[in-house]
Amino acid sequence: MLLPKLDIRTEEIYTCLFAPDGTHALTGAQGNPVTLWDLTNGGPVRTFEHTGPVWALAWSSNQRLFISLDGSMRLWEVDTGRCLRKYEGRHARSVVWSSDGRRTLSASNGIVQLTDLESGRCLRVLEGHGDGVYTVAFDLDQQRALSGSRDRTVRAWDLDTGRCTCILEGHTYHVHGVVWGADQRHALSCSRDIRLWDLHTGRCLRIFSGHRTTIRTVQWSADQRWVLSAAHDRTVRLWEVETGRCLKVFEGHSAGVVAAAFSVDQQRAFSCDWSGGIRVWDLTTV
Repeated sequence: MLLPKLDIRTEEIYTCLFAPDGTHALTGAQGNPVTLWDLTNGGPVRTFEHTGPVWALAWSSNQRLFISLDGSMRLWEVDTGRCLRKYEGRHARSVVWSSDGRRTLSASNGIVQLTDLESGRCLRVLEGHGDGVYTVAFDLDQQRALSGSRDRTVRAWDLDTGRCTCILEGHTYHVHGVVWGADQRHALSCSRDIRLWDLHTGRCLRIFSGHRTTIRTVQWSADQRWVLSAAHDRTVRLWEVETGRCLKVFEGHSAGVVAAAFSVDQQRAFSCDWSGGIRVWDLTTV
């Protein structure tokens, strides 16, 4: 299903967050500003001014607040459009919010920074990647992290010590997405393919191949049976985890897809391309 195209006034959308019910989305782009959209009509609800391109966004669990990165990290109130805080340091490429709302992981150049949101204090700097870090993720207990980089590796980290506990190698291009499995032993990462990893052994268990170019995002379904991916080849794909088989290729975007997400009930998927095209896909017929 094609929703109204976003009325964007910028060259390219870099990132998009969907509300769980699919009624709203938040976009960061090459040009100003960050925008909250009403997906029922494709119109803007509110804008949030920035000084440069916004590569990364993270919503709070209740979607009342969000964090943005444009070289600086900022905390925003959604309903008022007010910037509540600007944090010290450089934060440019990726950001995730801990489930308890107290900390963030953000990336800039080759490092990952753990920040306490209340005090603004940098708690830990994770160093070791040989190039820029594109993606970061907390584990469920907020004790470990994953990071993916232009250096084509994924690293696992102990956040208490800052120690890299595992380096996952095998991708042949930049790593754009990482996600933990519910069992905390397995992880997914995406580059120009998708890889399933055993974090205890560092072994690649399965490769999901089919996208023709850079994959921007990968997500596990709640029951861990499916994987959703979106790529610059203008497609969204649904995969079976157990076999690595592509179950469905969703086509219709007119530009590279930068974001895709499952709905809360796992019955639909939402996707956004870099020109502002939004689509909703029915997963019940797969």
